[in-house]
Amino acid sequence: MTVEEAIRHRRSIRRFLPDAVNVKDLREMLALAALAPNVSNRQMWRFIVVIREELRHMLAHLVEAHLTAMGQWPECVHEGPRLRAWQEQALHFAAAPACIFVVNQGYRTPLDQILVEHGMRHWETAGQFGHPDIQSVSCAMAYFTLLAEERGYATCWLTAPLVARHDLHIALECKPGEELLAVLTIGKPAESPLPKPRKPVDETIRWM
Repeated sequence: MTVEEAIRHRRSIRRFLPDAVNVKDLREMLALAALAPNVSNRQMWRFIVVIREELRHMLAHLVEAHLTAMGQWPECVHEGPRLRAWQEQALHFAAAPACIFVVNQGYRTPLDQILVEHGMRHWETAGQFGHPDIQSVSCAMAYFTLLAEERGYATCWLTAPLVARHDLHIALECKPGEELLAVLTIGKPAESPLPKPRKPVDETIRWM
């Protein structure tokens, strides 16, 4: 399979066959994903691979508890359909054969500190340069999704579970200063959805 074929065939898959994901495949794909472009070659990603079913379900319960609590907020009284849709998007990682919690270790330079000393906040310095840490980690994730496609696996890139980021951070024993950025599910696909429409390319390009 060529890179172009992997790009064209890739879909976000939410239903998987029960087959376990080969650990050797996972390790090789993550090693190749780590060749992605990243700022200053800092490689600020860390991957927490959850293959134990009971742990996936425990993490899903943390997410569900947060969404249930949100449902009790006065502002959410009339948001039942939206919350149910969010829950559906946020919890299906528990049913995947494996999932990867992607951690951003952050990026700081001496220049950032100088900017802080001149009145800018740390989060503003990241924005000043387009959040290079998030760009770098996302690039590695994109590589991984294409590698998975090439090897006959399917993936889904999730951020909805991060509603429980604080509790997930504790349960996964993340280190101080680390940030959970996304969850990638992976397995053999049990569905084959049609491609979703994309904007015509000329609507997204400005030539100058």
